[in-house]
Amino acid sequence: MAAWLVESMHGKPVGLVIELGPSDYGPAEEEEGAPVVCAQIQVLDDGVFMVRRSREVLGYLMLADHSADGLELDTWHHDDHFDDCTDGYLFTRDTRLIANTCITWFRDNTGMTTSDDLGCNYRFADELPRSL
Repeated sequence: MAAWLVESMHGKPVGLVIELGPSDYGPAEEEEGAPVVCAQIQVLDDGVFMVRRSREVLGYLMLADHSADGLELDTWHHDDHFDDCTDGYLFTRDTRLIANTCITWFRDNTGMTTSDDLGCNYRFADELPRSL
């Protein structure tokens, strides 16, 4: 599972969001407000990623920019920076650290042991049309 997550982050464009959660979680469970362990990985500038974890479906971020300037890397943050259910977040360039963080989060809170148990969704940032 770690190798698959690391590969999923390799060479991805800024703004990409990778959403992770149980593969059997669907719209019916979301409507019921059923608790769910999930995580989001977002690609920032300069090879930096942000990973967030939660016990509820995470909201979509509307970041003002994707700059990594001034971000404290490799430190787990537990403050209330985000207005959603974020349970903690980390900025790092270490994709293996992100993969292991996600795997541990799911294993310890849901018992997931294989990538088949894990659902994944990629959301790419929209690009505005540019004239040449």
